[in-house]
Amino acid sequence: MGPVRVAVVAESPQTRISLQALVEASPALAFAGSAADADMLVDCLAGSMPDVVVIDAEPLASDALKAAFDLGHAPPALVVLTDDADTDSIFDALTGDATAILLRDTMPGEIVASIEAAAAGLCVLSPEILARLLDGRKPPRQTASRVPFETLTLREIEVLAMLAEGLGNKEIARQLDISDNTVKFHLSSIFGKLGATNRTEAVMLGMRHGFIMV
Repeated sequence: MGPVRVAVVAESPQTRISLQALVEASPALAFAGSAADADMLVDCLAGSMPDVVVIDAEPLASDALKAAFDLGHAPPALVVLTDDADTDSIFDALTGDATAILLRDTMPGEIVASIEAAAAGLCVLSPEILARLLDGRKPPRQTASRVPFETLTLREIEVLAMLAEGLGNKEIARQLDISDNTVKFHLSSIFGKLGATNRTEAVMLGMRHGFIMV
């Protein structure tokens, strides 16, 4: 197989130059052309279809690019570089034809790897975008009994804060002047209310719900 043919869409001339240089520096890639928008790119390519188009734009710009290409051909894979990483725009882009969504400050080597992965039919997300997508789409955590989330008492918040500091049960008991069994009781209540299965998860959920700050 020959090198992956890559085209670039970016409003900024400097960005187009930088992405072209990145493509030309990789033996596995071949630069096919660049333009400021999708319509200009189609004119530039004169009917030739690239394997991958790198778009320095908002995720939904992939729709305009798809419309600009001849629907008689299989559309190219898309690698979108964006600053707009909110959950809705990411999800909308992924339900379209974008096969890679990266932040604009992604390292050059990672962009090249994403281009190759997209050409192979894989979906690529930067770690930051994946975290936002998962956090925005997963349902609120519930307890095993499926009851609504409960708030913590002041004492439970104190215990949770000490967990976050890495204190063990005996140290917590000593600092709060309570028994080890009482600490275990509070931990059991905290785990149940937060839906946590271990100490680390309890601390993470406590931070997410604003009970503690680390």
